[in-house]
Amino acid sequence: MSAVAVKRILSTLLLLFVIVTPLRAAEDKSSEVNYVDLASVLAGDGEYARAEAALAHIDPGTETEDDNVDWIKYHTVRGIVALNQEQLPLAIESFDAAIAAGQADPLIHLYRAQAFYGLERFEDVLSALSAAGDSVEALTSTWIMRAQAQWMLKHHQDALDTLAEAGRRFPENSQFERRPVFYLIELGLNAEAAEVGRHYLGRSEGKVEDYVAIGTALRRTRAYDGALGFLEKARLMFPGNGMVARALAQTWAEKGNPLAAAEILAQQAELEPELFPEAAELMRRAGHLSRALTLNARIADSAKKMKQRVGLLLAMRRYEEVASLEPALARARLLDDESLRYALAYAYYQGGKFDDAERNLKALKQPELFRKATELRRLMQDCADNRWTCS
Repeated sequence: MSAVAVKRILSTLLLLFVIVTPLRAAEDKSSEVNYVDLASVLAGDGEYARAEAALAHIDPGTETEDDNVDWIKYHTVRGIVALNQEQLPLAIESFDAAIAAGQADPLIHLYRAQAFYGLERFEDVLSALSAAGDSVEALTSTWIMRAQAQWMLKHHQDALDTLAEAGRRFPENSQFERRPVFYLIELGLNAEAAEVGRHYLGRSEGKVEDYVAIGTALRRTRAYDGALGFLEKARLMFPGNGMVARALAQTWAEKGNPLAAAEILAQQAELEPELFPEAAELMRRAGHLSRALTLNARIADSAKKMKQRVGLLLAMRRYEEVASLEPALARARLLDDESLRYALAYAYYQGGKFDDAERNLKALKQPELFRKATELRRLMQDCADNRWTCS
């Protein structure tokens, strides 16, 4: 369940306690609108802006004088509205005022905890949850918030203990076993994380997102073997899944095996053609230039294909083919790319066509490419002065 859904449910629960006077009763007694009751109903329906407008009709400065307003309800509803509108300091102020006015429902402290959490006041989060007492411990969101606050305060063992206790109380809720996996990874305890992760996936539905999330988290800590274990299993369980293929390819590439990464993406590109450029690049990095060129030929985007093809042909020292691409590059309006201009100049230089090389070098303005152009001109001048050195 999302955090927004949890907040909405909790709002409804607390509002059940503060909506004590139906609007029709107010209509029977007086033609005046009871704005607190109105705001309470609107907030219960998720109409927070309208609830705020209703509350604006009441002057909080008259609290000590006006006995006709239910101030407990007023401050409570005002806090709920502010919380849902992300006005967190106002929410805390309102909840505190509700408590001072006599609000005794424990959920008020859970709301204070939510507001403190949004402000990253994690010590206050824990204090508010303690004040809420045992009555809110049946809510899974309470345990999640407590564990995360403890974690952010670097009370790592306390956070893990909280999740363990929550797992015992809510054995059907797998998130209390999922979250420790990422905590352990963050602590660098990758072997322990992998073990907990395998146990979690074994008893849960084993969603593809979970395999990828755990594998990716391990990869980011450079625990490549552990990451590959999860991702390779995911590939077997979810063949053809692009998310798995990308995560697995990235892990192999970072581990130093671009060929394995290229093979995975080349296969996935049959289902997702937009992966052909990346597959070709990885194949180039692996040193398999002919196969990279074959993959490049499958790229649908002609501009992207030509730019990559130039680099591959240069790596293969097929300079005449690079030079022959100049008209096509011009038609595709790619010659504004100075790196392509330099590539053409270098190809012409290698073919002994110095005038064509110079024509392309003149277009270079970028400092690094301008420096390379100066060096290439020096080489061409050396060739002109000593023809035998360039034969």
